[in-house]
Amino acid sequence: MEDEGRLEPAAYRPAISVQPRVVVGLLLILAGLVWAVARGLISYGIGPVDLGYDLDQPPVLLVLVGAWLVWRGLGR
Repeated sequence: MEDEGRLEPAAYRPAISVQPRVVVGLLLILAGLVWAVARGLISYGIGPVDLGYDLDQPPVLLVLVGAWLVWRGLGR
């Protein structure tokens, strides 16, 4: 009679096993893209110094951090 009230361990497993790091990374990528579209990013050019200015813009940095988090979350 006592066993009837017990739940199987499988009942505690989440339906989708997604790392929280991946979810946060995807949200950062989405936020960076929305911010970039709302801000209207400008391109400085393709030279080495100009690429530094392109990557230094906050929405681009946010997308890069989000991509890094997704990569780290999926690597395990």
